[in-house]
Amino acid sequence: MSTPVMRRQFEFKDGSIIHTPTGAEFTPVKGTEDSTTIWTGDVGRRLPSGEIYRYADVMAVIKLLRHEIVLAS
Repeated sequence: MSTPVMRRQFEFKDGSIIHTPTGAEFTPVKGTEDSTTIWTGDVGRRLPSGEIYRYADVMAVIKLLRHEIVLAS
């Protein structure tokens, strides 16, 4: 069973969005509205805590955050 992805699990650092439980990093490509460089970290793997975060769930929140960044700029 997968672990729910919550907005509060993300932080912004040096222009990237980081999913802190997995270490996954998502860096928007400047000058585009929807291109993102992705390092998946431990998404999809069982973490030492026993949690498993599904890629699709993490990406759904990333898309929302990316959209908010675009609107704010």
